[in-house]
Amino acid sequence: MAERTEMLRSALAKFHQTSEDLGLHLSWQKTKVQNLGSGDSAADITVANNTIEAVTEFLYLGSIQSSSGRCYPDLRQRIGVASSVMHSMQRCWRQKGLSLNTKSRLYQTCVLQILLYGADTWTLLADDTRRLQSFHMSCQRQILGVKWQDRVKNIDIADRTGLPDIADIISKRRQALFGHVVRLDATTPAHQALCQVIAMKGGQSLGINWRRPPGRPRKTWIQQTGNRTSASRRQMWQSADERRHRGESPQWTSVVYASR
Repeated sequence: MAERTEMLRSALAKFHQTSEDLGLHLSWQKTKVQNLGSGDSAADITVANNTIEAVTEFLYLGSIQSSSGRCYPDLRQRIGVASSVMHSMQRCWRQKGLSLNTKSRLYQTCVLQILLYGADTWTLLADDTRRLQSFHMSCQRQILGVKWQDRVKNIDIADRTGLPDIADIISKRRQALFGHVVRLDATTPAHQALCQVIAMKGGQSLGINWRRPPGRPRKTWIQQTGNRTSASRRQMWQSADERRHRGESPQWTSVVYASR
């Protein structure tokens, strides 16, 4: 992460030299540069006579990171992959020997987990939520064998399957991630960033030099974390922090991925 192109080029050069000293070789074809959040699009840079391509979208650990900050590109890919899996399991949905409960558990395990991979970090627009919910209901109709011409309402479909709305599932995942970040070590950047946001929501100033960008403010992740719950962010923080004192905090494992 760097604020200027010169800093990024210098950091990559040092990383390249250190890797060479350890006998590791970078894959320059897989290395990309991207500008996230704001500012102009990134430009190609050259390091050690190798050109690093600038991109606006990058697939990282199965999730698409977009320069616009929107989650729609990742959401669109998730729907496509989940749709493919749903289609490949048609024999299961048509199998009359399987109970509805079994089919529902298969759907939640094999399809819903793929659809909502990384959803706890999404900041969704109303249209995004409608797309997800539409796909969710379409899958439930396939499981029940109900066609659109049967004119069965979505609320009746949901009552038969017993599955919650997509918005409720994502809301619970956001709150779970919120709690995990609260219980991280105080020196962790993610914990510090969340702590600053909570302080700002409580009325703390960001400083006299800070100015809000022009235009309508985007909905942030922290704003959507409090959706579908009556608790304030401060109350959510205190509730999550209490689990650490009760010894319920999960064990975290750090994993480092290296490409040769």
